[in-house]
Amino acid sequence: MNKKHTWIANALWGVVAIAMAASVIWLFSSQEQKEQKQALGGNSAVYNADAVQTAYQQKHPTTNQQPANPSSTNSTQKNDETNNNAAQPTSSDNNSEKDPESTSSTSTPDAPDGTGVSMIGDSVTVGIAPYLQEQLPNMTIDGKVSRQMSQADDVINNLVANNKLGDHVILELGTNGPFSSDQLRSVLQSLSSAKQVLLVTARVPKTWQDTVNDTMTQVGREFPNVQIVDWYGASAGKDQYFYNDGVHLKPDGSRYYTSLLVAALEK
Repeated sequence: MNKKHTWIANALWGVVAIAMAASVIWLFSSQEQKEQKQALGGNSAVYNADAVQTAYQQKHPTTNQQPANPSSTNSTQKNDETNNNAAQPTSSDNNSEKDPESTSSTSTPDAPDGTGVSMIGDSVTVGIAPYLQEQLPNMTIDGKVSRQMSQADDVINNLVANNKLGDHVILELGTNGPFSSDQLRSVLQSLSSAKQVLLVTARVPKTWQDTVNDTMTQVGREFPNVQIVDWYGASAGKDQYFYNDGVHLKPDGSRYYTSLLVAALEK
């Protein structure tokens, strides 16, 4: 009987231990999901630029800013990017570990506050937008979940029509699928009058990743105002910067990404 009772007691303790471990995992997962959703406004799949701009103005009441250009709010597209977006920025005294390479000046020679800088991108842009606006509050950011390179011409035309296309343009597209050399060439030709175009390579664990990056590198060489920002290379071995999907960035990853863009704008 004693052996039987001992066996039952051990089994009960095992069940309790498993339940406690499951609770800890569930709590951790819930917190991470909460952080990932903070970069999106409500249930919308589109970056809420107005909300971020309001938050920035409250933090810096004496700063004179131009609002970022929000993308369409009626998007219902879904692709590989629907639930994994970066968290909002933390305060400047955040104690989390930072990559030593991520330090960069906060101004560019032509636009110390981001005036004249425009960025067009997908949900990676959506995630890093608050961090960019901390560095360059007057830049225009047009990011939208599931956006493809094939949509870039329409976005550019819309920015031109609203007088929001700057002389320094950042293109961050390719997360959601490949594009042809002719498609990219058409986009870059429409930006031929810009002083600087930053073409950002992609890191996405999908079959099209290498095709996208090769196309950018090859076609980008044809245009004297185009500079490749090699995010794929710069992010190698930095898994701690990414959420589980390997695409969207945690706060430190967003800061690092931002520092690369700011540094490239200074060249």
